[in-house]
Amino acid sequence: MSKVCNQSRPVSSEASQWEESEFDDKGYATKIVEEQEDDSSVQVSQDIEVIHYEYHVLYSISYQAPVLYFRASFLDGRPLTLDAIWQRVHECYKPQLLNGPWETITQQEHPILGQPFFVLHPCRTNEFMSLIQGNTSRNGNYITSWLSIVGPVVGLTLPLSYGKAM
Repeated sequence: MSKVCNQSRPVSSEASQWEESEFDDKGYATKIVEEQEDDSSVQVSQDIEVIHYEYHVLYSISYQAPVLYFRASFLDGRPLTLDAIWQRVHECYKPQLLNGPWETITQQEHPILGQPFFVLHPCRTNEFMSLIQGNTSRNGNYITSWLSIVGPVVGLTLPLSYGKAM
């Protein structure tokens, strides 16, 4: 399973909040603050930084669990560094990443593509998923449940329709 999307945020903002955006055919996005009264000029509040994300879900035989591989780059193709990825993780997730079920974000070779990808390490996936599955009486989709937990850490969100029973 794979997904590709672009996310944007104001360049000058220190906040880690990202929003998925629509872009024109050249990949440009702008945020309009106010239009001048003569409608001949438009002021843009700030520059928008656009990051291209590519997500892959694979299965780890070693951990017997799904693994989220992802990479991120600017629209000009420059990849983000591990430090830049950490800066974009929302503050509410950082304590869990450092001390909780996801352990950490690392970089390693994609097992199929042979290219560098970032990875949410799967070492405790079975532990936290057994807690989630044990606390519910409905039969949900394991991958959807797992991805709805780990995906938002790195900007991947699922539509609510994914949570509907089939």
